Amino acid sequence: MPISNVGSVPLKGVHMKKFNTRGVVALSLIAALGVATPAVAFADSTTTTTTPTTTTTVPVTTTTVKNAHPWEQYRKAEQAYLKQLSVINRTFRSTVEVARHDYWLAIKASKGSDNRAAARTAARAALSLSIANAMSARATALIALGSPPNAPAGYPRSAYIDAVHAINTTYRASVAAADNAFAAAFPGATTPAARAVVRATLELAVANAALVRANALTALGPPPANPGTTTTTTTVPVTTTTA
Repeated sequence: MPISNVGSVPLKGVHMKKFNTRGVVALSLIAALGVATPAVAFADSTTTTTTPTTTTTVPVTTTTVKNAHPWEQYRKAEQAYLKQLSVINRTFRSTVEVARHDYWLAIKASKGSDNRAAARTAARAALSLSIANAMSARATALIALGSPPNAPAGYPRSAYIDAVHAINTTYRASVAAADNAFAAAFPGATTPAARAVVRATLELAVANAALVRANALTALGPPPANPGTTTTTTTVPVTTTTA
């Protein structure tokens, strides 16, 4: 899932190199990546059982019986979960876009101020606080959302799917914790050097969470060979009797 380019409002002549929050916003969006169940998990497998017979037979094949209903329910529940993740991200992006717009207006208005430097400092502080609050709110929402629905029990891939979801949930929780730490520290970082340290701390935390996730997925290995739904076809012998 591509990371959205949040905050497209140009901030010309505002020395944003010293106060660039785009990277922070984009980085924090990583936490809400929704990873759906691989489509291969829903593929059909066919198991054919034939009853042997020594008589002359005319084969009559029963219609396929497909155990799809629990997986259909699961897919709906999973899609609902992913939609909630999307809402959390959209809310976060919208909040940040409003904060950036307000910041731009404040910087623009400061041109006619008697104390332009103080007005610019106040605008930067307001933007920092808005972004910190937005990140904290999103982290709280992610934690409250919890884990995706469990796959239907008793199928070859159920345990694998649940394990993948658990790994992704742990990853999102780790990044949410990093977001909260950033949100607590960022408003108080009033110098470029201090802001750089807070951002670097966030980046390191996200990188570590990503490494843990990658290692866990590698250790989990590939999914089982058999798909999650089965199709069974049974051939029933019919004896032909000659009078």
